[in-house]
Amino acid sequence: MTTATKFVAICIATYKRPALLSRCLHAIENLILPVKTEILVVVVDNDIAKTGKQTIDETRSGLSMPLYYFVEDVRGIASARNRLLKEAVAKKAEYIAFMDDDEFPEKTWLQNAFLILDKYNADVVTGPVVALSEEGEVTSTTQGKYTDGQAPRKVSTNNVLFKIKLVTTDQLQFDLRLNLTGGEDFEYFDRSLTKGNKHVWAEDAVVYETIVKERTTKKYLFYRHFTGAINNVIQYKHNKGALAAWLHFFFKIIGKAFGALLTFITYIFTFNKKKLEKSIVKLASSLGYMSGLLNIVIERYR
Repeated sequence: MTTATKFVAICIATYKRPALLSRCLHAIENLILPVKTEILVVVVDNDIAKTGKQTIDETRSGLSMPLYYFVEDVRGIASARNRLLKEAVAKKAEYIAFMDDDEFPEKTWLQNAFLILDKYNADVVTGPVVALSEEGEVTSTTQGKYTDGQAPRKVSTNNVLFKIKLVTTDQLQFDLRLNLTGGEDFEYFDRSLTKGNKHVWAEDAVVYETIVKERTTKKYLFYRHFTGAINNVIQYKHNKGALAAWLHFFFKIIGKAFGALLTFITYIFTFNKKKLEKSIVKLASSLGYMSGLLNIVIERYR
């Protein structure tokens, strides 16, 4: 009995990061593929100046798999991701994998993702992301967050493989209301759960993320968690209404603010850098939740 060939579209949205995109594509070329698996790569550039085109032209001839390049004129991360879905369907892919243009996969990433997807008869599989500095040092990791087959609390597009049925049967598209704010990937897979799809974790399906220096500052740490908290409130409002959002987040605001104060006091006495960062994250989340409740929206992708 022979196993049917699996056709996978590896989808990457890019915006003005040609060097990182090149690294990502070369890592995909070095993937160890599961038996009877064929892949193609779809890149959607959200920059109308086509800053990614030269990288694509220089890389295409050295790849053993098809590489397709498209430009999405409508500015926004949800628009770019929806274009990726559209092109993957047009290429008759049976599975879609997403990763970001500043990432690159471990050689066994796809192999291990499929191993867990098949073992647990799942529809969506996600795995760890290991953050690296520009010098290659590990700065953070989600390894060990869950065990194989466990249902993750959230799924994003930085490391995910899923069946095409989410697009063709379930008719799931990324929410354009989140085009410039972000959080569209969490919301997408939250809706996937409401369709009855099974999400699982694959501990050995590892993707690496390059953290550029400007994203290592305290200012960026605050901004990322501040805008992330706003997005959480926006999505909650969309799903359950403003009153439910106030009831849900009001005590979270108090708790985060109090936690930020206590952690900062600990930092004063210990000068522990991690305590300061934790205090910043809690404060940013508290202020972000309040901003979201007050309809103060930051369009971080504008």
